[in-house]
Amino acid sequence: MKSSITSVHLLDGGVLDVESSVVVPGSGFGRRIAVPVQMFLVGTTSGYVLVDTGNDPGVIDDPVGTWGADLAAASRPRMQPHQHPARQLALLGLAPRDVRAVVYTHLHHDHAGGGRVFPHAVHVVQRAEHRWATSPDGHAGTAYVPADFTATTWTLADGDWHMLPGLQLMMTPGHTPGHQSVVLWDVPDLGNVILAGDAINTVGCIDDGLPPGIATDTLAAVHSMHRLTALADATDALVVTGHDMTQFEALPKAPDPLRRPTGGPVHQARKMLDLR
Repeated sequence: MKSSITSVHLLDGGVLDVESSVVVPGSGFGRRIAVPVQMFLVGTTSGYVLVDTGNDPGVIDDPVGTWGADLAAASRPRMQPHQHPARQLALLGLAPRDVRAVVYTHLHHDHAGGGRVFPHAVHVVQRAEHRWATSPDGHAGTAYVPADFTATTWTLADGDWHMLPGLQLMMTPGHTPGHQSVVLWDVPDLGNVILAGDAINTVGCIDDGLPPGIATDTLAAVHSMHRLTALADATDALVVTGHDMTQFEALPKAPDPLRRPTGGPVHQARKMLDLR
């Protein structure tokens, strides 16, 4: 079946200032780093699909009032008005109403915060993620902000799902129990693309076999990463990781379409970006 994907654009949702070890385990305890907040607009023959919605735009003016003091201190947002999801869509001559579906890799605050900007869209998340987000265990609930998702009407996926021709949701648990990655097949002028989300935080995590610094199940997280990298190797797919500032800066952002870095496959991209 022919892919329905017509385009992919990387949208800039600002940055978070976080402690290094929450991104790569065991690295830089006490050292803070800036990581990107990313959204992806996928054009299809059935309309536009947005993957993740970034931070709640309320953090532009009031992080503490939006997230509470503890989360705002742990994940210090630096988000400007032009990084509001609606403003990012406007770079392409689009408005929130033009987005027909929103797919969430997971429901942490930096991935689900802008969902309320898209009241007319279908919102898709894994059933396991929805269950966990609404009733997490203990400290694992810190990164969820209930206001981000309690008013949304959900379409719940159960595992891997070919949502549209060329758009596959792949269950990749570990960072959270219901994390999913998005695989785009046969994108014009780009080929195959894996939007890993937080299943792979940085390109360096691939090199070193390291799970995300925050994981509800470390063994599952490693398995999910290996599943994605094996798929990338087999299909010559570009892997876009969740929070790699070097990779983010190397990739074109809207209004320019996403392009494959020089070197193509994930292994050569790793060599080019070399984060270690």
